[in-house]
Amino acid sequence: MIESFVTHTLNGLYYGFILFMIAAGLTIIFGVLGILNLAHGELYALGAFLVFSVVGFATGLVASPTGTVSAIVFGIVVLAASLAAAAILLPVGAVVESVFVRPIYERDEVYQLLLTYALLLIFIDVMKFGWGQTPVDPGVYGTLNRIPTTELVGFGYPSYNVIVMLVGLAVFGWLVWFFDRSKTGRIVRATAINRDMATAIGVSTDRTFTLVFAMGAFFAGFGGAMVSIGPGTAFLEMGLDPLVLSFVIIVIGGLGSLKGAFVGALIVGVISRWAIWLYPPVELAAPFAVMLIILLFKPEGLYGTWGEIE
Repeated sequence: MIESFVTHTLNGLYYGFILFMIAAGLTIIFGVLGILNLAHGELYALGAFLVFSVVGFATGLVASPTGTVSAIVFGIVVLAASLAAAAILLPVGAVVESVFVRPIYERDEVYQLLLTYALLLIFIDVMKFGWGQTPVDPGVYGTLNRIPTTELVGFGYPSYNVIVMLVGLAVFGWLVWFFDRSKTGRIVRATAINRDMATAIGVSTDRTFTLVFAMGAFFAGFGGAMVSIGPGTAFLEMGLDPLVLSFVIIVIGGLGSLKGAFVGALIVGVISRWAIWLYPPVELAAPFAVMLIILLFKPEGLYGTWGEIE
């Protein structure tokens, strides 16, 4: 019983870190731009498809692992290729924001929803054209599990899951540093708080908004890349569930709060995996039930800031 509890809790943390990488991008975009991006899930799926091609190319340049050291080198190559695949979404996000999203900032929210839904359909067709309708798999999951991690302390758990959790922690730490310590991050926060004042002191809001949307696209794609190198496959409909859960997470954590997105993602991840373990029929309902309970006591979410990235 205890071993099952520990295993399912770790699975929940792993799933939570995946959700955080997706929800972080959505939080950044909504917190600064005020855009509910319905195409965010397809950016996640696009990252999963891109990593299939990029990782396939990169791993073809290195020898198949034969020992611990070569397995670690292989893992580094896979992570670097995943970052490269997600980086392709930086210009994609920049073009989407500057060409499609920017003209509707001052329009009613209905236009934003219609536009991003149209982009969702376009991205699905792009993925269908580029990779077909058959699910794809980079096939590196088994090799990543050769990297010794929990075995060093006498506990058997997939190394891939451990890698994802460590990467998720690194992403959270980098985002906190970026928005709290870096000059660019402070400019983004200032723009989120007061756009008019930021413009008055010489900040280019157009460039800031493009950067923010590109960052959001990158983290969505990186989440998809980390999923695709795991036991799952990349398929056309994979963006829907993470998109819905990402909205649940940012509501639980509080709009515009990265800390809230982090805590909310871990809560949703653990609750959903506990639900699968204890009573599978409530897997989908459990995160929404948690959201409702939290909103009853804290309508602004756990760390709600209403319009400021924090």
